[in-house]
Amino acid sequence: MGTTYLHRQSLEEPLMHKKYRFCLLSILLLVVCATPSRAESLKNHFASITVGGKKVGQVHFMVRHDDDGVLQELKTRASLSIFGIEVYHHSLHTHEFWQEDELELLWGVTNENGKDYQIDLKRSATGYAGVLNQQPVELPEDSFPTAVWHYAITEHSTLFDIPELQLKEVQINKSADSVRIDKQDIEAERFEFSGDWNATVWFDLDQQFLKWEYKVKGRTVVVLLDAWTAP
Repeated sequence: MGTTYLHRQSLEEPLMHKKYRFCLLSILLLVVCATPSRAESLKNHFASITVGGKKVGQVHFMVRHDDDGVLQELKTRASLSIFGIEVYHHSLHTHEFWQEDELELLWGVTNENGKDYQIDLKRSATGYAGVLNQQPVELPEDSFPTAVWHYAITEHSTLFDIPELQLKEVQINKSADSVRIDKQDIEAERFEFSGDWNATVWFDLDQQFLKWEYKVKGRTVVVLLDAWTAP
């Protein structure tokens, strides 16, 4: 996989991306403020992260919709210790800009078990290009991030993981199921991903995220919405 796009630019690309993002977001805010008739909504979602039934972390997922697209901010933090020794640590703070189920911009920082990742990614007509820890990265046009909050992930067999931005070829098996949240049994669709990326994700019948399950060092990690309201 070449880096032609990035060879034509310096390693100051993150700064250029930041300037681009600032301009883009400033334009979006100006448009929204200048046009009060636009349909706009802001939603906050919270989910708990558990391992073996024990809560080890929290997710805060903010989504702002308007006629220009979707601006998403995601904050997660989780830590698991056994006999006083931390065996699992995860923190993440990212921003994503989406249009019609396609990721246009991704930037942020994450930490996986002590290793930091700084991500700056932009979609173009031919795919994704950007930097990961100041190293150039390119990803194909038909790839999709491991963004389990988006139902569209179930329609892609080529994914790229966050934070490492590595391509993953997957097979997807769909089945009917239910998820229990706050004493409610919610009718759901269950999607099992296998291959290069293994996880199970549940969505309600309106294609809204409910639950995510995956393994870390042989332990099952569950991310479950704290509350669910019928549409």
